[in-house]
Amino acid sequence: MLELPSFEVLVENTTVNNHFLTIGHRGAAGEMFENSLSGFKHALALDIDAVELDIRAHKGELWVIHDHELSRLTGVAGYFDELEDPGNTLLNNGEPIPRLRDVLDLYWGKMPVNIEIKSLNTAKLLLQLLSQYPPLKPNPEIPWIIISSFDHRQILQLRQLGCNWALAPVSCGIPMQPLEMIETLQPYSWHIDDEYLDIELVRQIQDQGVRVMMYTVNELDLVVHLKGLGLDGIFTDYPSTLRLID
Repeated sequence: MLELPSFEVLVENTTVNNHFLTIGHRGAAGEMFENSLSGFKHALALDIDAVELDIRAHKGELWVIHDHELSRLTGVAGYFDELEDPGNTLLNNGEPIPRLRDVLDLYWGKMPVNIEIKSLNTAKLLLQLLSQYPPLKPNPEIPWIIISSFDHRQILQLRQLGCNWALAPVSCGIPMQPLEMIETLQPYSWHIDDEYLDIELVRQIQDQGVRVMMYTVNELDLVVHLKGLGLDGIFTDYPSTLRLID
């Protein structure tokens, strides 16, 4: 049986406030190599609210990597699922693909982490890993762990499993029936892309007590604009610069 954090911690963590959140995308992908351990160490030293990363499951282990196809990030032809041991594959910066547990060991209790699920059938394995870490005192600004995914089925599965970590659906384009999904998923936040911005829909989602954050925002003028419109935060490749907006 999975050992999960108490529901009371989730409730306290998910209180919506007026702080505009700056989250480092894939660590700080514009400043250091994306989803690399050196990139996460760099982001941890910044005055930002959280870091975002991507995970894929492989033979019972969770690895931090965005792409299924390997060539862009590693220079190796083929697919992540075909690797015998992802830890033996080097990223283009010379570092091995990191395990999620290595990043969590680095970040736990120091900076919140948004974990985006990229592979299928990953929810249970992620809950098992998170259950191995000690409880944390509530963070008043943003939950210590947010689990997000474009695969809304896994977000629903997490909720059905009694997951008490904050959840967030991710959308590319305009989501269908978002208010119905909010009722079912009970998310902390909703993450939208930077191409489609329907401010009326944003207001409807926020009226349900759900924060709305946009990815991937790398222009200062756009950050100022989004903050003025009332969005709750951004994911950015350049957190060193764009964190200064707050």
